[in-house]
Amino acid sequence: MKKLSLFLIVGIILASCTGEKDRYVISGNIKGVDTGMIFLQKNNGDQPVKLDSAKLDKGEFTFKGKIESPEMWFVVMPLKQIFIPVFVENSRIKLQIYADSIDKSTITGSITHDLYKKYGSMQESINARMEQIYNEYKKAREMKDTLTMKRTDSISNQLDKELKKQLVEFAKANHGSVVSPYLVMRNSWQFDLPELEALVNAFDTTLQSSYYIKSLKKRIDILKSVEIGQIAPDFTLNDTLGKPIALSSLKGNVLLVDFWASWCGPCRVENPNVVKVYQAYHKKGFDILGCSFDQDRTKWLKAIKADNLTWIQVSDLKGWGNAAGKLYGINSIPANVLLDKDQKIIARNLRGEDLMKKLAEILGPVTPEKKNTRKK
Repeated sequence: MKKLSLFLIVGIILASCTGEKDRYVISGNIKGVDTGMIFLQKNNGDQPVKLDSAKLDKGEFTFKGKIESPEMWFVVMPLKQIFIPVFVENSRIKLQIYADSIDKSTITGSITHDLYKKYGSMQESINARMEQIYNEYKKAREMKDTLTMKRTDSISNQLDKELKKQLVEFAKANHGSVVSPYLVMRNSWQFDLPELEALVNAFDTTLQSSYYIKSLKKRIDILKSVEIGQIAPDFTLNDTLGKPIALSSLKGNVLLVDFWASWCGPCRVENPNVVKVYQAYHKKGFDILGCSFDQDRTKWLKAIKADNLTWIQVSDLKGWGNAAGKLYGINSIPANVLLDKDQKIIARNLRGEDLMKKLAEILGPVTPEKKNTRKK
């Protein structure tokens, strides 16, 4: 009987150890906050999804559960503006959160999160340079210093290329970790279709059931549907007066579908170039359909007037949830798609002089205005 009892005790211990191994325990402490509700959530597309909640006890909290494979989740306390990303896996994960200095918070116990932090450390020097260049650009724009604006914009583009190269090298070196497809998904706007397909195909087959791989494959399917040579997918959104406008109703002209927003600095900088192209080619059969990622109707209308955007403007005022944006795989702006008279896609993301040159190929050179030579 004693032997049987001992066997049962050992079995219970082993079972409890095995059960703990296959579960996550997220425990944490928030310095500076004693009470309140804290939440565990993840992002599902555009919407956050609450997974669990806990009540703080002298600043401490615990979440327990099971996860099939590591995922990026978030520990959130909205009232205190606490938002901590953490790669959750089935292990004991500890968080030390400083309410007044979120950036000093620490996370231990997740091997996946350790790799994610390593990538973040790799980016630090380039990101610091990026911030410096952005501040220079912002100041130059306020001073209307176009030379400095062009210089800083060029440096920013080069830094973007360095970040992209760094990401690709990291993803290939860590093709078996879910961190890689997560990072590629977050930065998928940087990759064209062949690049994205090559990266996804290089990931280990063990990751194929990952949410991030599935999201990347979905994006690949969308990009295939809007490749150059494809007929542009139709959509209908309301214009500034609330009238539904279908893309297909604008067939007959060479058409630029221009994705922008009033709050998007680079979009507003590009708008004068778009206006210039419109004025040059509208009478030759060129038109524009502006599609805004705004949420605030008043700010949208104000920007249209301020930037002299005289063509048709549409929006569903859903921000990044914009239906047309999703249909075309747009996750960075400014962005555009150029359609021929039959609404076949002939180019993407043309800016300034590049757009002018493309229209010259299609519609011919701009006819210079005749000067009035009559003597006064």
